Amino acid sequence: MSENAEPDEVRGWSPAPDDGQAGTVMTKDGQWAYRYKDGADLIIMKMPERDAPE
Repeated sequence: MSENAEPDEVRGWSPAPDDGQAGTVMTKDGQWAYRYKDGADLIIMKMPERDAPE
């Protein structure tokens, strides 16, 4: 998936499932979280708002 979208194109991105890795992840209950290094505690994030597709 490209990071750029055409003007009328709606794109979404979801993080990888949480397996203890560093970075942005999706927990088993569907929340987004961030872990700054492998095995560290998760920091729960607010999910970004997305425009509904027309």
